[in-house]
Amino acid sequence: MLPSILACGLFVGFQAQQPAREAVEHAASPRAADTPAPVIDGLLDDAIWEACMPLEGLRQVEPVAGGEPSETTDVRIAYDARALYLAIRCNDRDPAGIRATQRMRDARLNPDDRVELLFDTFHDRRNAFWFQVGAGGSMGDALITKNGSNFNKEWDGIWDGRVRVDEDGWTAEIEIPAASINFDPLATTWGFNFRRMIRRRSESVRWATPDPRFRFFSVAHAGRLTGIEGLEQGLGLDLKPFATASATDDRTTNEDDATADAGLDLFYRLSPSTKLSVSVNTDFAETEVDARRVNLTRFPLFFPEKRDFFLEDSGVFFFGPSIGFRRRPDVVPFFSRRIGIDDDGAEVPLTASAKFTAQTEGYSLGLLDVQTGSTGELDERNLFVGRFSKNILEQSDVGVIWTHGHPTADVRSDTVGVDFNYRTDRFADDRNLQVSTYALKSSTEGSAGDDLAYHFGLRYPNDEVHARLGFTTLEENFDPALGFVRRKGVRAYEGGVSYRPRMHSDVRSLRFGLEPTWITDMDGDTESAVVSVTPFGIEWESGDELELTVSRETEDLDEGFEIHDGVVIPQGDYDFTRYGIELETSSKRDLSAEVGITTGDFFGGRRSEYSLELDWRASAATLLGVEYELNDVELDEGDFAVHLGRLKVDLLFSPRVTWSSFAQWDDVSEEVSLNSRFWWIFSPGREAFVVLNRGWDLEDDSLRPTRLDTTLKVGYTLRF
Repeated sequence: MLPSILACGLFVGFQAQQPAREAVEHAASPRAADTPAPVIDGLLDDAIWEACMPLEGLRQVEPVAGGEPSETTDVRIAYDARALYLAIRCNDRDPAGIRATQRMRDARLNPDDRVELLFDTFHDRRNAFWFQVGAGGSMGDALITKNGSNFNKEWDGIWDGRVRVDEDGWTAEIEIPAASINFDPLATTWGFNFRRMIRRRSESVRWATPDPRFRFFSVAHAGRLTGIEGLEQGLGLDLKPFATASATDDRTTNEDDATADAGLDLFYRLSPSTKLSVSVNTDFAETEVDARRVNLTRFPLFFPEKRDFFLEDSGVFFFGPSIGFRRRPDVVPFFSRRIGIDDDGAEVPLTASAKFTAQTEGYSLGLLDVQTGSTGELDERNLFVGRFSKNILEQSDVGVIWTHGHPTADVRSDTVGVDFNYRTDRFADDRNLQVSTYALKSSTEGSAGDDLAYHFGLRYPNDEVHARLGFTTLEENFDPALGFVRRKGVRAYEGGVSYRPRMHSDVRSLRFGLEPTWITDMDGDTESAVVSVTPFGIEWESGDELELTVSRETEDLDEGFEIHDGVVIPQGDYDFTRYGIELETSSKRDLSAEVGITTGDFFGGRRSEYSLELDWRASAATLLGVEYELNDVELDEGDFAVHLGRLKVDLLFSPRVTWSSFAQWDDVSEEVSLNSRFWWIFSPGREAFVVLNRGWDLEDDSLRPTRLDTTLKVGYTLRF
């Protein structure tokens, strides 16, 4: 095919010290009507790239905001009816200094040189697709929702990218099919931004808004890519049949079993901005296992969703404000991990799942319906989620959510809610300000009254000063059956302020912070109170970081709870002070480490926490990671220690052939587990997995095998 290609259209970028609303135009619109699409091989020798004009105006964000980049970067963009193409040359006068140690799909690319792309395909200044490519060949992608409030890196799109390192630096060549993204076919303008990271210098270079006050993921501060016309998605139909074969050897029952199964995932774009997703006999055999965690509280832990079907377009269902300083949510009205998993963590079969999503510049809509199968004592059931959000003002939104059904009980259950999120970058002329509020009501058969949750929050997320203030009420019977709640029957008052002055020397910045939290019962009596202080933190230009913390905590227990087998913290009032130090060395080194020590009083006794994480990137083909945690607790009710160890070995034969093994052990369960996954990507969207899960009991310093599960899964996407 000889596509009609418009290269580099019209770009509008932002200068470093200017507010986002003041734009400086850069126009370039060469056309290469008879030039074929580029071959994605990283060579950049295709004729189309000669016809493209490079992006102009790249500036430093770090270490010198608005400064001239230490190395030049050449970015060229083209498209035809079926895809978007990018050619990126990262010039480097010292190619031996390029960090290129990561090959695996969706690897954490902090250790490497890399480039990142942001496409706001509806130009709504709120939501975007994000792509990154590292110098070692690793590819990653994510969905950005609500102007960076939610960053879903678990999402995997179908696209291609190749890199090469040469005597002039390194190159990346990328193809993003139109069928892999949502967009408005009538709009000719997209939001766009580009970032390059030069790892050995901890240098960040950005195209639009090179200002550290605004994160790269702030969609509202992207530039503009204009003149896009004629993108087509064909029929918009993706069929992904898959087949699995599994074998189980249960040593505890001396039973063997072998099964074979098949299923189908269907993705049909009714239009470029609407999509229907259907999964029949849904299977998650290739999903990564969760990392074990130590829980010495009386509240549940939150684990992120990792299953592809629920991750696809998941940003449409995001509700409420961004999390703020902390990375753990306390209230999530729709938490997809409640679907397909019972109360004991066992898998519940999903007979069929259907999801409809629509997204335009003005609104987003998501509808999800899941039919589960029966297993054990659980009968089959139907679960539904609906979410609608309307964009208002320049960056704000208002929306509603409804969930229906209970995943583990034979009762009727509904949750409804409304949220409003106001965002501006014009507060005090050129500062960021966010105001968020929501109200939720659950209704579960057999429960009456006291079932509301509501929240008001204020955030001031800027470069050197970041502050927040929030109030949340969770009534005693508030119980979103398809959601997550950490604790109920409480009122929470939370705040925080951090100050990070830039030093413009070998020290990049200092860090000081204060975070108070006060949680009461519904009558106003204190249940928990914490004041956490960061008296000193420092980040060097090398990327090394050191932080000191002091916290004063109060816990008033109306009833005791078991913190460890046979150890019960009795009812009573407790006050304790704890001290911590954490050192993190830069991941640009072949061997990097994170070391943390926290010690002090704990429920009338003492608790010392020790953590160590080592990552050794011996070459681009191997990665060895070791983690160890020790909680040493001394209480009047009994002393105990909890050990947790993890070992990860990645063998990276190429960016498309990887073998990852993850072993874990803790001395609470006295179990050792191994998850080993071989992943072969034949081509984007077509892949095979061999997954081995092995378990052992640790008895008398010896390992006794308990179970071996082996699964082969092959999936092949057919795109029409």
